[in-house]
Parts: sequence; structure tokens; C-alpha cells
Amino acid sequence: MDFFEAQARAKKRTSRLVVLFGVAVLGTIAAGYLTAVLLLTQVPRSGYQGESNGSMPITWWDPQVFGAVVAGTLIIVGLSSLFKWLSFRTGGAAVAESVGGRRIEPGRATPEERQLLNVVEEMAIASGVPMPAVYVLDQETGINAFAAGLTTSDAVVAVTRGTLQKLNRDELQGVIGHEFSHILNGDMSLNVKLTALLFGILVIGLMGRGVLWSMRGMRVRSSNNKNSGGVVVAILAVGLAMMIIGYIGYFFGRLIQAAVSRQREFLADASAVQFTRNPRGITGALGKIGGFALGSRVNTNKATAIGHFFFAQGFKSNFGGAWATHPPLEQRIRAIDPQWDGKFFEPPQVVDVSQESFQTKGFAQAPGTSYAVPPQIDPMRRIAFQPVAAVADIGLLNDDYYRQAQDILASIPDQLREAARQNEAAPAVIYALLISDDTAEAEKQTAIVKTSDGEKSASTLTKLLPAIHALDARARIPLLLLSTPALRQLDHPSLERFLGTLDELVHADAKVSTFEFVLQKLLTHHLKLAQDPSRTPAFFSFNPLVDDIAALLSVLARAGAEDLPAITQAYTAGAAQLKAIEPGLLSAGVTAPDFAVLDQSLDRLAQASLPIKKRVLLAVGHVIGNDGTITVEEGELYRAIAAAIGCPLPPLTASTA
Repeated sequence: MDFFEAQARAKKRTSRLVVLFGVAVLGTIAAGYLTAVLLLTQVPRSGYQGESNGSMPITWWDPQVFGAVVAGTLIIVGLSSLFKWLSFRTGGAAVAESVGGRRIEPGRATPEERQLLNVVEEMAIASGVPMPAVYVLDQETGINAFAAGLTTSDAVVAVTRGTLQKLNRDELQGVIGHEFSHILNGDMSLNVKLTALLFGILVIGLMGRGVLWSMRGMRVRSSNNKNSGGVVVAILAVGLAMMIIGYIGYFFGRLIQAAVSRQREFLADASAVQFTRNPRGITGALGKIGGFALGSRVNTNKATAIGHFFFAQGFKSNFGGAWATHPPLEQRIRAIDPQWDGKFFEPPQVVDVSQESFQTKGFAQAPGTSYAVPPQIDPMRRIAFQPVAAVADIGLLNDDYYRQAQDILASIPDQLREAARQNEAAPAVIYALLISDDTAEAEKQTAIVKTSDGEKSASTLTKLLPAIHALDARARIPLLLLSTPALRQLDHPSLERFLGTLDELVHADAKVSTFEFVLQKLLTHHLKLAQDPSRTPAFFSFNPLVDDIAALLSVLARAGAEDLPAITQAYTAGAAQLKAIEPGLLSAGVTAPDFAVLDQSLDRLAQASLPIKKRVLLAVGHVIGNDGTITVEEGELYRAIAAAIGCPLPPLTASTA
């Protein structure tokens, strides 16, 4: 699955969705106008002396009434949709918490929850995205899950308690692989937009229902005011009309929601099989949904609005398959296994995870035992690299990447993995990655941490240093990505203190290394984007970005070569991939390396359209791999650049590890 094509399709689906909901809003306006006209015919006409002369005649076209209905409908729908969108703007955590999700705290995780964390970590490392926060819906005993967020930087993965209790590890991998497909294919943002627009239409009906509910105990009593009864009847009529109109719009909105959702599920199922190379994982999960009495049911009434987020149908469709957000289980299973015998899982008893091994529970290493850790790779060793293949693999999970992710996780000591998961210790993990091997320099850097972030942070850092210094170079960026959920939980003062300390460490020796730039750029990008995920493309042409691209190619050309002819050759190879601006790039020539300029250039390139990003990454690949090879350090820089512009890149050493 091509990442850029998937993102483009998601954008087209979003545009189509807006059009369809526009049609639904127009239908709501038409129904509202017709109702208003009919209600006005029941208003008594008054003569000059205030005497009633009967009802008004029907006037099918009244510009004033039409304008009022249009304005009222657009204001209600627009403001309601905006309100819902803003409520989800903080990212996937808001969605998970809105349906009762509880974020897993690694230090208090049960064996089942640790297994889940391990599976999500493997998927995150294999795909090159930051580790999503992981939530559990404790009150839900059906088998279900969802991914939510606006970007990969603020994504979360949530599963029901039933998923943890009833699925084995392979089946859990299949479900999580399905959700990662939604993360990588741009479905999460579309889901949030669906929810916001649907809520905007529903509000009209909710307002009408509120009017009727508020008058449920009111009686029409005789009085000197002859119009009191008429006023009450009129209010009831308006409330009833609003409820009917709103729910008509909601009905068709749900049809659109279901239709948009169903077409993506087969793709996500197929992607899960591709990720894990294990069709039995996802078919087993679907079979258990069909076999258990509760199936995939989600009980909270707040889940209906986000039914299209879930792995499987979370509620009973009141209109047959018309409102179903997912295809039937039988169709999904047969799409993966055409030879399926049609029999669902027959549950013999509750799954007993306590009888599984440490590895299947999700522990990287059992106490007192050791795994065979893959041999380390020298950070400066050159490995084979093909730019075209690397760009084609952006946003892709496959078996090679998945197995390598498992190897990388196995190579990270338990002490570091546990620290990366904890809010208090995660900053120290990042600091430790920057500490020098030189004892004197390390003491100076530790003193900076003690002064800027406190004694406790410095003490934790000191304890982690031996494990950090023994860490495989390939595991540095994955460890950083694993720490992002914990770092996102820091309050604003703690986050500012962390970022300030990080900046001091990076510039402590008055120079910035490639790895220091990579680490700082990745962290600041993901943390800031998670705080403010809304971003729209601002550049649709290469021309305004010539200087930015020239700066990017220059830094990379100098990172991979030392003599000027080789640097120039690498730069020219990259420029040749951008024919539209090649003359401008060659005219600019190779500039002096400046990470501050590169930082600003990446921020601008992050606002470019997807086709521009794809071509730029291809050009960058030809520069950094001009001789057909790269080092681990160069690969880290390439991954940082890709991540900084919103394109998750898997590990680059899968075929040579």
C-alpha cells in the first residue's frame, strides 16, 4: 500500500464526505423550510381591529422565511460541528476518554495489558510512528478496539477489556495491525470529521427533543389570555418539527457514515494480514466475535457516535445493513480465507493468560532469563540502500519490518523500556541518549540536568547510563519513539523544563551533532504536533521551497561525504530528482551546513502537499545514498527528516540486520 496514494485517497474521501453532508444539510434546510411554511399557514390572520380572519393562505415561496431557515440551520449545524471538532482537537486521547477509556500506566499494568503494550510497541517501531498512547475500556466485555487521533503524533489505540481477556497474542496482533492500517492510511482524521459533521446535523433533532421534554409537565389552563393555549401548541409544534427534521437529517447522515466506513474495513483487514503474515490472527479474532455471545458489542451509549472508529460493529443496526458501519463478519473472514468452513469459534472457557509464557504475555525478558539478542551494528558501518524502495515503504508495515521491530525490542533492556513508559523517568531516558561516553564530559552534562531539571532527574539519569551506553545504535530512535506517550503526559511547566534542559544538553559543547539534531527535532516535532495537530498544506508548488530544499540537500550531502567533489556529486544527484527546480538548486549550490536553517526548512516543508513531500524524500534518498549505501547514523537523519514532514519511515536496515 503506497502511503502517499493512501493519504491522497483519504483526502478525496474527505472532500466527498463534505459534499455528501452538504447534501444532507440542504435536505435538512428543505425540510425545515417546508415545515415553516406549513406552520405559518396555521397562524391566524388579524384584521385592523385585531379580529381573526382565519388562517393565512399557503405561499410556497417566501424569501424571508427561506433566508431565516437557511441562516438558522447553518448556524446550528456549523457551530455544533465546530464544537465537536474542537472537543476532539486535542487528539485521540479525547476520543478514548469520551467513551470511558483508561490510559494504561505501565507500572500498574496487568499481564494482559503488558502483552497489549508489547504488541503496540512492535507495530510502532516497525512502522516508524511514535508509540501511541494505549487505552482500555474496562466496562466493555465485548471484543472490539479502535484507533483515534488527527495525526500519528497524537494517536491512541484503545481496546475493550473483552479483547484482552478473550484473544490470544496472534489474534491481538491481527486486531492491532488492523488499527495501525487506519493510522497509516489517514483514516483517523476522516473519522473525527465524520463524527463532527454528524453531530452538527443531530443537534437540530436534540434541540427539538429538548423543547418537548421541557414541556412534558405543562398543561393548557383557561385564563383571561385567549392566546395562551395557542402559544403552547405552537411551541409544541415547533419542537416536534425540529425533532423530526433533525432526525431525518441524522438518518441520512448515518447512512453516509456507514457507507464511508464499510469500504475501508476490507483494506484494513488485508493490511493486518500483510503486517503480521498471519491470516489466522485476524480471522481468529473475527471468528471469536462471531462465537461469543456478546460479540463486538459496545454498551456505552456514547460509542454510537464513533461507531465507525471500531474494529467491528459496536452496536445493533436499527435499519438492517444500512446503518452498519462494518461489513458482515462472514464477508470479512472469507475475504481473507476463501476456504473458511463457515463455523465461528466455540468458546470452551475463559482464556487463562496466567498460563502463557513471559514472551506471549508481552514481557521482553523474564526475570533471571535472557534472550538471544541480535548482534549490534556499528553506527558507521555502511549498509545497502535503495532510495526508491525506501520511499515506497513509507507508511508500510511488512513482515521484515515487523520481525526487525521484535528484534530491536528484545535488544532494549527492560530497565530502559520500563523507564521510557513512565512519566517521571521518560525525560531521563532522553537525556541519557545525549550523554557522552567520556567521563569528564558526562559529569558536566549530568550537572546540567541536575541544575535544570532537578536532583531526582539527574539520579535517574545516572542509573540508566550503563544500559544506554550498551544500547544498540539501531535501538536509539525506537527507544525515543517509545517514550513519546509518557512525555505527552507531562504538564506544561514540566514539558517546558524538559525541552529547555534538552536544548542545553544539545548545545553544551557549542556544536550540534547529527544525532543531537535528529533527537531534538523528532521530539519537538511529535510533542508540539500532538498539542496542536491541526495543519493544512500551504505549499502546492516547488518554487517557494527552492531555498529550503537546497539547504536540506546540502546538509545531507555533507553528512555522507567529506571531499568537495563527492559532496557536489551527491547534491547534484538529489537535484536531478526535482526537474522542475533543478536549475534553481544547481544555481544555489552546496551551502554551509547549518542545522538551525535545516530546522526552519523542515517546518516549511511539513506544510507542503503530499506530491511535493514524496519527490523531496526521493531526492533526499538519492543524496544520502548516492553510493548505494548509508550508515545507521545517516539512516536516523533520513528517518527524522521524513517524520518531521509527516511521513513515517520504517527502520532502514531490515534486509541487512
